[in-house]
Amino acid sequence: MSSHTTANANYIDKVLTRNSSRSYSDYYKDYLLSIQFSLDGFSFCVLDIERNKHLAIKSYFFQEIEDYETLCNEIENIISENELLKRAFHTININFESQKSTLVPSPLFDKSEIDSYLKFNHKIQYDEEIFFNELKNLEAYNIYAIPNCIREKIRSKFYKYKISNFSSTLIESLLINHKNQSLKNKVFTNIRPSYFDIIIIEDKQLIFYNAFRYRTKEDLIYFLIFTLEQLKLNPETIDLVLLGEINKSSNYYEILFNYIRNISFIERNDYFKYSYVLDEVPSNYYYNLLNISLCEL
Repeated sequence: MSSHTTANANYIDKVLTRNSSRSYSDYYKDYLLSIQFSLDGFSFCVLDIERNKHLAIKSYFFQEIEDYETLCNEIENIISENELLKRAFHTININFESQKSTLVPSPLFDKSEIDSYLKFNHKIQYDEEIFFNELKNLEAYNIYAIPNCIREKIRSKFYKYKISNFSSTLIESLLINHKNQSLKNKVFTNIRPSYFDIIIIEDKQLIFYNAFRYRTKEDLIYFLIFTLEQLKLNPETIDLVLLGEINKSSNYYEILFNYIRNISFIERNDYFKYSYVLDEVPSNYYYNLLNISLCEL
């Protein structure tokens, strides 16, 4: 493991490491692998398809990675050190955290214009390829860029995979998991190492989504309060629901609590079952990773 990479979590059910009478290639075809990565880190989980049960989560934190060539090298190292990632899974979902994405309503979407849609909001480099996901529950398309080196690394290391953007699965999974609930005055905030996301849904419609880069707790609260003010939402009356790796002992939680009256952590999706090894993982941690398989992208 290089100096850029630190192991962050390692929860693996023994069922995935036991000897099997079948070959490894056959054995792992009963499982689904979901991977999520960015310049900040790499994580994956394993789902037993037949039992609809999550059996493993493993994650790494990256430090001082500023370019995608270095990221590719780190991914290569992680895959070489993890036997699980070399197995022949039934399906592999790969979720890429790119800030270069934009949403287009389905009635306005034209596949031949995806370059134009994305370039309207972002500067696209010569070595980036443009993709899109259809968000069926939102009735929209998410268009995003992936560096060619990342695309080639995925292609060389995995077979039978699906690629999606981080924001695609985050928005879709929240719409799916809360489709029968009243979300008035709820503000979902997903905490990542360098960015955080604000998602507001009402009446099964996405009212607001944006990602903000932050370095300090003051950055976090500034962008959140600014967004609430722009949307004419009162910090005293909203319900702030936290996703991602944040807990009550965090400095970020402390400053949120100073400004927001009602704060809760999102519950685990009870559509899935969870191995005993995941009992130690807080319900709001790895929310997007654990829900990737729900989304038909």
